[in-house]
Amino acid sequence: MILLVLTGAGRVSAQQSVPKFTVGLNGGVSIPTGNFAKGDYADLTSGFAKPGAQFNLTGTYHLHKNFGLTLLLGYSSFGHNGTQSLADGYKEDSGTDSTTLYSNGSNYSLSFLIGPTYRFHPCKKLFIDARALVGYVNTHLAGFQIFYEDYTTNSMTQNAASASAFGFQGGIGIGYQISKSWAVQVNGDYFTSKPKFDITYDDFVVNSGRKLSTYDQPVSGFNVTIGVCYSIF
Repeated sequence: MILLVLTGAGRVSAQQSVPKFTVGLNGGVSIPTGNFAKGDYADLTSGFAKPGAQFNLTGTYHLHKNFGLTLLLGYSSFGHNGTQSLADGYKEDSGTDSTTLYSNGSNYSLSFLIGPTYRFHPCKKLFIDARALVGYVNTHLAGFQIFYEDYTTNSMTQNAASASAFGFQGGIGIGYQISKSWAVQVNGDYFTSKPKFDITYDDFVVNSGRKLSTYDQPVSGFNVTIGVCYSIF
């Protein structure tokens, strides 16, 4: 029975037309995990990132019916997690009556990745892609400005920072052919990189609260996207 199933699957795969090149456009959500997603003022590993949008453009050159080489250009944005935690923490540490915090800019990553893709067809119109990509990732961390309100109002700014690092992304895509050239695909990918950010401040007051000189925690999480693929034969 198992032999018959494998033989049938092989016949289905053999019947597929192998494209020369496939372009994919995908969008969805990027979900940070680990220390990057923590929003605890007292924990200096906290990255204060929360889920945001993810978009990528892929191009796959098919070397074989099952193997290809994929290039990915990606953009991930992340929201701000724990803004109130930061404001409350600075208020307690500084001993002022109240604090107000404003974010400056946004958190985001730009990815330029390349690697192998393995594709197989469990049935005629359904295909599954497994990929493992490596390359360059540049990540930008937003800064913020905190206002200390007492008899007078003073402010301190943590400046935005950018850093680059080696990155990895790997996952699975499940696609359905709606015509010979067009397909829709749902993707799930894990991503990670470990940039080292140099953190600077303007008007930092001694003993006024949390202060970092560097941040070198992994920027990692999961991307869940849906998109369209166009194949050239």
